[in-house]
Amino acid sequence: MVELQDLSFAFPGSEPCVGPLNFSVRSPGIIGFFGGNGAGKSVLAQLLAGCYPEHLSGRIHGQARILGEASLGGRRLAEQAARVQLVQQSPRLQLSGCTFSVEEEIAFGPENLCLPTAEILTRLDEALELTKTVHLRERHPSTLSGGEAQRVVIAGALAMCPRLLLLDEAFTRLTPHATGEMLSMLLAWAETHQSVVILFEKHIYPALGFCMKGVVLEHGSILAEGGAEDILPYASQAGVIIHHG
Repeated sequence: MVELQDLSFAFPGSEPCVGPLNFSVRSPGIIGFFGGNGAGKSVLAQLLAGCYPEHLSGRIHGQARILGEASLGGRRLAEQAARVQLVQQSPRLQLSGCTFSVEEEIAFGPENLCLPTAEILTRLDEALELTKTVHLRERHPSTLSGGEAQRVVIAGALAMCPRLLLLDEAFTRLTPHATGEMLSMLLAWAETHQSVVILFEKHIYPALGFCMKGVVLEHGSILAEGGAEDILPYASQAGVIIHHG
C-alpha cells in the first residue's frame, strides 16, 4: 500500500531533512512513526499526503508508491483527497471555516466528491458514531473545545473513506484514555475498510500498543523499526517520550 525507495527531501538551499528512506507496508492496520522535534515526521506526513510540490517546495529524490501508484507530484492535492487524508496537530486550522454546524463540516468533503445524498448521510452518521461526536452534530464549529475540534477533524477525514489516513500528532488535545479509545476505533476501522493508518508521534504510548509495526526516526532517517522490543531501546536516543500517561 505504501512503498518508499531511497526517498529523500530537502528544502531549497538546505541539506535533506528526510531520508533516504526505505520502507513498505502492504497490509491494513496501524503503523507508528516516532521521533522527537526535528525528526522529519511532519515533512514525511506531508509528502505522503501529496503536498509536494503544491504546498511543499524543495528537492526530492527516490521513489514512492502510494496505494499502487507512483506518487509525489503525480497528482494534485485535491485529487488525492478521496484516497489519502492528513490530520495535523492544530484542528482549528483544518476546519473549513465555511460551515455552520459540525454535521455540515463532516459532510463537506464527501459533498465535494459529488456523492449521492444517501451515501453522504451514511458516511456522516458513521463518522459521528466512530468519533463519539453525535452530541456535537448541531454545534457551530467555532464553539468547540480543542479536544472536540480534534475529534471533528478526524471525523471529517474518516467520512472521506481514505485508503491511507495520516495522523500527525492528531491526539494532542485528547486525554490518554480518550486517545486509547480513538486508537482502538481506528484499528477496527482500518481492518473494516482495508486501509492503512500511519501515526506520527512524539509520545510512544499509548500509540505503540495499537501498531503492527513501529519506526523510530532521527534526523529524517530510520533508526530502528519493528516491534516494541526492537524500537524501545532507541526511542529515548531519538527524543521520543516513552513514559506512560
